[in-house]
Amino acid sequence: MPRPKKVLVPALALALVAGCNGGGGATGRVQVFVEAEDTIPEGLQPGTGEENIVDGWAADYTKFLVVVGNFRAGRSADTSASLSDPAVYVVDLLNLPVGGFVLTEFDDVDAVRWDRVGYDIPDASASVEAAEGTSAADLQFMIDNGFSIYVEGAITKADGQSCLPGTDDCAPATEVKFAWGLAAGTSFDDCAPEEGDAGFAVPSGGTAQIKPTIHGDHWFFTNITQGAEITERRAQWVADSDLDRDGETTLDELRMVKAAEVFTPELGYSVTGASIPVTTAYDYLAAQARTLGDFQGEGECPTRAPL
Repeated sequence: MPRPKKVLVPALALALVAGCNGGGGATGRVQVFVEAEDTIPEGLQPGTGEENIVDGWAADYTKFLVVVGNFRAGRSADTSASLSDPAVYVVDLLNLPVGGFVLTEFDDVDAVRWDRVGYDIPDASASVEAAEGTSAADLQFMIDNGFSIYVEGAITKADGQSCLPGTDDCAPATEVKFAWGLAAGTSFDDCAPEEGDAGFAVPSGGTAQIKPTIHGDHWFFTNITQGAEITERRAQWVADSDLDRDGETTLDELRMVKAAEVFTPELGYSVTGASIPVTTAYDYLAAQARTLGDFQGEGECPTRAPL
């Protein structure tokens, strides 16, 4: 069944209005899609390229659930105008419809630039819905646990090793699995494409397609990005945090690993800009989980706040 279309909500109005052209000006439409960065369905490969994992590991996901919604947009030039839809969904990023999941749509939108754009990745609550392609079981799982994100997958390396943090005690480890659920609710604002002005422009008589984009590689970054993703990607910390060497790195193990022992400056790591104190490997994972929300592919939403 087609989802109902949303309309512009003026900031001072108490009811929805059918149009938002401020008196007969040109208007267009806005469609908002949730999109998965390629690293989620395709994984990451070892290598020396900008998108590769430089320490020889490959990474693949078998489950990637995220809670997304509360899309909003405004205009610096007219603070009385706004677009808003409070709906929130659990989205299975490995089962997206072709072209992405339509989060919301707006009709009769002023054909101008909307330069103040944001959305949330909140912790799941009883009010969230299942996106198209997301199972009822996954929806309930996220609600029951209050997660904002849940991932399952593995890193692999033919000659991989797991070395106890801070020691030279290493053992063969060709595959290390993970299953991580986090309550790391975060708002993302001031979104802008990789190039060009902030927000988006609505074409007269046409449709602006807006894509909040969820990234799947940030916990492999060597720093906490707040703008351009100038970083390397490393995965050895996941292998080294498998303290009992059973082939799976758990959140409990991450809580026991000192961040200073696996995220060292010698390997290029920096935790400057983290939204939470980083003293353990779990903290690093949680801090990176609060950066996954991007815009129009590789664009950024640099203003982030815990929810």
